Amino acid sequence: MLLVSVKWPNLDTKGSQVAAKKSVRIIKKVRHADGAWKFVSLKKAGARYAWDDRPGHYFVEWWEGRKRRREQAGQTPSEAMEAQRRKRNEVVGERFLGGKSVSPAPVETPLTLLTEAIAMFLGHVRVHSPDKPRTPQRYGAVLDHVTRLLGAKTFVEAITRADIDDYKTARSTESSEQHPNRRITPRTINYEIAVLRTFFYFLIRERNLPITNPCANFKQLKDPRAKAKRRPPTYRQEEIDRILAACDGNEKVIFATLLLTGLREEELCFLTWPDLDLRNLDNATVAVRGEGKEGFSPKDYEQRLIPISRELAELLQPLPRRGAWVFPTKAGNRQTHLLRRLKAIADAAEVPGATLHKFRHTYATRLLESGCDIVTVQRLMGHSDLDTTRQYLDPDEKLKRTAVGKLSLSAAGTK
Repeated sequence: MLLVSVKWPNLDTKGSQVAAKKSVRIIKKVRHADGAWKFVSLKKAGARYAWDDRPGHYFVEWWEGRKRRREQAGQTPSEAMEAQRRKRNEVVGERFLGGKSVSPAPVETPLTLLTEAIAMFLGHVRVHSPDKPRTPQRYGAVLDHVTRLLGAKTFVEAITRADIDDYKTARSTESSEQHPNRRITPRTINYEIAVLRTFFYFLIRERNLPITNPCANFKQLKDPRAKAKRRPPTYRQEEIDRILAACDGNEKVIFATLLLTGLREEELCFLTWPDLDLRNLDNATVAVRGEGKEGFSPKDYEQRLIPISRELAELLQPLPRRGAWVFPTKAGNRQTHLLRRLKAIADAAEVPGATLHKFRHTYATRLLESGCDIVTVQRLMGHSDLDTTRQYLDPDEKLKRTAVGKLSLSAAGTK
């Protein structure tokens, strides 16, 4: 039930100011499941109201002394708002208005249910990113938390910046589903807010919702553990030696490719023979691209050409070409379970904490330690942000000592 109260200043005959407050509200009469017609209230979000979409009639309602009066106000929100305006003028009376007319109240647009908005957004993501099925899955997981924690707001228009701040606070007290003893990290919460920001911008730009983005310019949570952790974990050379020694011939080429190209798991699994240029082993390359690959579509900055060493080119050249994929399964299909294979090999080689992405970290770290400039490493890694590459720049004590040892008082500046 929508309630609009108006207070109009007025001067009595003695010149003193009094307040005349009159209420005219909008209600709706709808038929319930039992067949009876009943008046219902309208839900509210802040200063705006949600219109009941069930068939029926709107009414304006007001009081004359102790008597309640009602008049039919049409079947649409705009008709109801206009009837409310006219009745408000009539009830308040010209003597309270001082001869001034009341401007029509703006017609309100229907509010958007949070659940419906989420469904629209995920549908939009699926349509515009058909080659990235994991993206709507990741976004959906985030928005499940949003529905759980902010669902009481019911409507998108009711969510404020304060609600987003409360969401961050609530999430920071929760534990990971995979690891019940671990709290949700600031990095995860920052990612979730970034997804929410994208969600609200979709509603504003694609659905033309008259709202402001409550996640715009949000302040990221600081992660003391991430700062203390410094650069990402890498493999030591003896660990790489043990892993490769425990591999069969094909597995050795797979993990050597990850180590010597910095490819992501998905990029390697979608690698096809046209992506390799092995005509000149001293000038061989691997291309990361999405053309003609259903289910894989790298972003613009992720598409790149990676020079590879002769050592890796010689490992790749003799591989059998049984189909489009460079590293197919025994059945000729695309690889999907490389991590499982690595874990089994690493356990046999007694290498703890083995992950596929650790090869990528090792690749970037070795490039920087060898003197490669950070912009070149950024391009080779396919990073959109230089800050992502900069995380590999924290050298160990040995490298610091080596660098300082090259300083000199001589004119050349180095020994």
